[in-house]
Amino acid sequence: MDYFGKKWFLQRTFWIVLAIMYCLTGYSQVEHNYPVSPQSTDCDSLDISSVSLAKAIESIENAKFRFQKQFKISRSYGVMNARFYSCNGETGFLIMKVDKKDFIYIKVPKSVWNTLITSSDINAFYASEIKQTYNVIND
Repeated sequence: MDYFGKKWFLQRTFWIVLAIMYCLTGYSQVEHNYPVSPQSTDCDSLDISSVSLAKAIESIENAKFRFQKQFKISRSYGVMNARFYSCNGETGFLIMKVDKKDFIYIKVPKSVWNTLITSSDINAFYASEIKQTYNVIND
């Protein structure tokens, strides 16, 4: 191989190795098929049962969780926003603002959150699947 052939080969090899390293360094999310304990979190020690709703929401929002997501809808009635916080990636706190009132639902499965955010009628899903199903903290 002449000088230019070696240079071309080395450049291409470098980019191929770099692409492989990028794929192998954990840039994709890993799903575990076994229970994983909370890592770098402090959410498993939250005690919100004996405090006001505002203090409970503040405690949840200030804690470190393994998984948290939220959405907001611009409207003046029904479900206005929701936030989901999970320490173990399976169940968690669901904080919802419905008709301008806050509610905290406890031990809500992540699958319910996923269905809620993909539902074509969030208000109907909330009324039928969340409101009467899960333990709630409200004022």
